[in-house]
Amino acid sequence: MKTCLTIIMLLVASLSCAAGRIDELDAALRNDYSGARRLRIDSLARADGSGTFERHMHLSRLYSDFDIDSAVTYAERALESATCRRDSIAAILRRAEVYNSSLMMYKEASDIFDSVRPDSADTTLALARYTLGVQLFRNLEAMCPDSAMTAHYAAIKRAYRDSVLRITPDAPLIRANALLDSGNPGGALDILLPMAGNESFSPDNGAVYHVIAGAYAAQGDTVRQIEYLAMAAQADIANGVREYLALPELALLLYRRGDIGRAYRYMQRATSDATACGARVRLLGMSSTMSVISAAYADLQQRNRINLIACISALALLLVMLIVSLAYAGRRNKLLAAARLRQEEANSALRNASRVKEKYVSRFMTLSLDYLDKMEHYRAELFKTAARRNFDALYKAISSTSYIDRETESFYANFDEAFLELYPGFVDSFNSLLRPEERITLPKEQRLNTELRIFALMKLGITESADIARFLHCSQSTVYNYRTRYRNKAIDRDHFVRTIFTR
Repeated sequence: MKTCLTIIMLLVASLSCAAGRIDELDAALRNDYSGARRLRIDSLARADGSGTFERHMHLSRLYSDFDIDSAVTYAERALESATCRRDSIAAILRRAEVYNSSLMMYKEASDIFDSVRPDSADTTLALARYTLGVQLFRNLEAMCPDSAMTAHYAAIKRAYRDSVLRITPDAPLIRANALLDSGNPGGALDILLPMAGNESFSPDNGAVYHVIAGAYAAQGDTVRQIEYLAMAAQADIANGVREYLALPELALLLYRRGDIGRAYRYMQRATSDATACGARVRLLGMSSTMSVISAAYADLQQRNRINLIACISALALLLVMLIVSLAYAGRRNKLLAAARLRQEEANSALRNASRVKEKYVSRFMTLSLDYLDKMEHYRAELFKTAARRNFDALYKAISSTSYIDRETESFYANFDEAFLELYPGFVDSFNSLLRPEERITLPKEQRLNTELRIFALMKLGITESADIARFLHCSQSTVYNYRTRYRNKAIDRDHFVRTIFTR
């Protein structure tokens, strides 16, 4: 269990480190290191001492991974300015190195390699020729489609590498590559990892990082491979190199891991810089990878466009739904507002009805008490008359209707006052239902007349003619005739009665 946790923690740390290296590489790609290197090299090219062999050789090496045509030009100038056979051989080997490494001129490089035989005692030139042999036959091994010839070229490569190691037995990169070819990536890492401890981004360290990445690839550790390829690519970028090895390999790994956008950007940068540099070998090696990544990137862009269209369509649908919802909500709000208004009107009507009832109850109680007082007073008067045995006066008082008439008028006056207090605009509202020439005009001292009292009682809910007749002390036919007469005088006789209730 503890071992598993340790492995998981190491894996998480490796992934985090690799992601951090990728981010650093992205930041480095945004800087113009190539422009700065161009300024430095051009400044050296314009300096004094333009005819010296050493200067031409130095400029050819400076241009070798930046501008191949300039590298060839200065190699030829070095040959022209050579003053001895040794310098001539060095210049020729330099030109063959450029032919082999960048221009795919393997025939020309091979002819030069076979024709030049430096003195074996001159270890510097011998090392240069053996190194060219390693590079030449490694490229031929990689490019050859015939398996038998591939094995032949690999054997020649190993022989020249052994020759290099005999001259410089401590050359770490050569030894590490030899161990990788022999299937011992762990031995290669033992040699190179101590050299990579300072994490500098010099050209030499860039080569070290690249070989370390190859060793991790042989071990199947893709995360570490990505980390060191990113470091090698960052070293190339920081030194203004335009002939990349690590960046295309890193792009292919990222493509396989699904990071298509970043892989496409890396390949675009690698191919554009290789084109500017004139490195035909790199362009040929990247062509198949670039076509695969470009196709995947085009598919990704197409999927993104489809997703974008789908998102826009979904947003448009949501917008339409939102507009419909807002319209529906607005309509519902209007209906709710109308319902609230009707509710408020109903509540107001209920409050008014309650107020009417309260006032009528209060007035009814007051009138009832008044009538009880009057009846008590009337009884007392009759009692006094009877006590004096004045039977003629008693008979006269009982047979007279003047008392009832006075109370009836008082009752109607109280009714008119109470009704008009509750419905102060009743007369005007009633007249508005009649034709102008048929409207009622009351004397100033009169509140309501008999006709208006009939319709006032109807407004109060007393609609039966018998009840109205009993209330007004008249016949039912009289009530019916009044109702019919005023309906005929109305502007809208069909809705006359119903309008009285609603106003």
